[in-house]
Amino acid sequence: MTSVTFDVTLPHSSGATWRLAAELHLPAGDLPGTVQLLLPGLTYDRRYWTVPGEGDYTRHAVAAGYAVLALDRPGTGGSGHPPADQVTVEANAEAVHQVVRALREGRDGISAFRHVVAVGHSLGAGVAVHEAAGHHDLDALVVTSLLHATGPLYPEAVPALHQAAEDDVLRAANLPDGYLTTRPGLRARLYEHPGGVSAEMSAHHERAKSTVTIGEGLTLDTLYAPGPAAAVDVPVFLVAGREDRLFGGGEVSTGHAGTVLAHERKFYTGAPELDAFVVPDAAHSLNFHRTAPIWYAAAQDWLTRRVPPATPRP
Repeated sequence: MTSVTFDVTLPHSSGATWRLAAELHLPAGDLPGTVQLLLPGLTYDRRYWTVPGEGDYTRHAVAAGYAVLALDRPGTGGSGHPPADQVTVEANAEAVHQVVRALREGRDGISAFRHVVAVGHSLGAGVAVHEAAGHHDLDALVVTSLLHATGPLYPEAVPALHQAAEDDVLRAANLPDGYLTTRPGLRARLYEHPGGVSAEMSAHHERAKSTVTIGEGLTLDTLYAPGPAAAVDVPVFLVAGREDRLFGGGEVSTGHAGTVLAHERKFYTGAPELDAFVVPDAAHSLNFHRTAPIWYAAAQDWLTRRVPPATPRP
C-alpha cells in the first residue's frame, strides 16, 4: 500500500486547491491496466474499504488482479476540510473527475491506467453516477447501497446526525462548523442488520466513523434524480443489502436481484448492461457484515468479465 495525494481545483472555490488523500494498492508482478476507484459513503472515509479481516474489500480486489485506489472524498479522513457549504455532491463529482483524469494520464508516483472503474458506497455511489453522467470517462460502475427508492429508516438519517466537533470519536480533529457525523450508538440501528455483524465489528464500526457536510446534506436529493442515472453509458452492477432499511423498501430491498433490476431499469436507461446482486443478512453498510465477502466475489467476477484487470497499459 502506498499513500498518495491529489490536488484538485473546484470551479466554485475561486481557484482554491483541495487536497485529497488516498491509498494505492497494487498486486504483485506486472502492473495491471485497470484500476478500481473506491468511493466511501456518508460519514465514512477510505477505511470503509479496509475493514479488518475478511471485510477488507481492497484485499479481494487486489487478489483478483486489480490496482485499487481507496479515496478519501473531500472533507473526509486524511483529505482537506474545506468550508462545509462548498462540499456538495456536485463538488464531490468534480473532484473525483480530476482524480480519474490523473489516473488515466499518470502523474508522479502513479503510472497511467488504460481503464478506470468506480466502486461506490451510498453517497459515494451517487457521486460516481454523477461523475460518469457528466464526464463519460469511466469504464464501468459498481453501485452499492443506493437505489431510487427509500426505506423505512430513511427519515431517521438526518436526525441521527450532530456536529462532529461534539462527537467523542472526532472531537480531537477540530473540524469546521457544518461537518456532521452520526450520534453515538446510532450507526448500528441505521447501517447494520442485527445478527449480521459481530459485537467486535460493530464497535469498530462506531470508532471508524467519519463525516458528512451540510453542503452534501443540502444536495443529497440530486442522488435520486433520474437525470444522472439515465446519462450513464457504461455497464452498471447494482449491489443491495437484503436488509437495507435506508434504501429500497418493500420488495425492492427484501426481494432478489430480479426485483432490484425491475425497479432500477427505468432509471439506468442508457447503460448498455445493468445487473444486480442482493447480499443476504446485510443492511446498508455492507462491508461490516459477515456476508461482505459474498458480494466482493460477485463484484470481481462481474468486473473481470467486462473490464479485465490485465488489460494492456497505455
